[in-house]
Amino acid sequence: MVPPLEILYEVRGYDCGYGGPLTPFALANFFQEAAGAQASQIGIGMEDMWSKGLTWMLSRIDIRIESMPQAGQTVIARTWPSGTRKLFAQRCLELVDPSGKKYAGAMYEYIVVDMKTRRLMRPERTLPVDLSTDYPWPFEDLAPGIDDPSFEALSRYVASGEGTAENSPADAGSSATGGFRPSFAIEARTRHIDQNGHVNNAHFINWLCDAVPLQKGRRFRRIKVDFVHEILQGETVHAWARQTISDQKPFGASAGPTESRLIETVWYTALTVDRGLAARGMIVVSAPSTAKESAGI
Repeated sequence: MVPPLEILYEVRGYDCGYGGPLTPFALANFFQEAAGAQASQIGIGMEDMWSKGLTWMLSRIDIRIESMPQAGQTVIARTWPSGTRKLFAQRCLELVDPSGKKYAGAMYEYIVVDMKTRRLMRPERTLPVDLSTDYPWPFEDLAPGIDDPSFEALSRYVASGEGTAENSPADAGSSATGGFRPSFAIEARTRHIDQNGHVNNAHFINWLCDAVPLQKGRRFRRIKVDFVHEILQGETVHAWARQTISDQKPFGASAGPTESRLIETVWYTALTVDRGLAARGMIVVSAPSTAKESAGI
């Protein structure tokens, strides 16, 4: 059984939004660095995999966010492998403060790919280390994977050559696009590319979150991503968003009828390139759950 690895970070100003807490992009980078460090530590890092003609690819993630730290705070990124499920190698990650307060927890699911044949390999038959563990998940409700028919509609629409984010098509938001509306377009540049030669997963997460028109004072609470297809340097990435449901929840059992309520909004977001779907996202945002969080503390 592989024990958890902990990496200490100081949150810098550039890790945060203007006057706000740690961004999803920075959180994704903290998690990515911790995961890579432990993989190398136990002999299944990228260089170890390449020497065997294999590589890791991140397939699906589910991140649950309770709150986020501010610039100047010290945090710990903790990670451990949590077994395998079918073709997926699972990894738990969490961000905590030195006292143990949990900011966020996640489940990442990776696939092992033969670099020559591009075939998927079963991790338990391929890797030289047992990934099973008795450590509990950061949150019991973590469940990577997004299943919604609206993405299929958007995929067909984009494949037809009709949909680009800068064109603002007349039928955007209709059943033809699965209800998705274009958000923005960006070209994948050198700074976005990782050691596998394609856009790094943290930029996928960043773009999918940026597709949501986040109002002042609202926070990301859940980020689920399915990485469908790689994005290469020079490709134009189109971001899309569709608001689905809003839900009101009381802050606690003691909340009175005139007190503030936690309003959650669920968005489906997507990234497309060259007439194809590159990523599916499900983003949950809400109003601050406490007065301190509302003030950005």
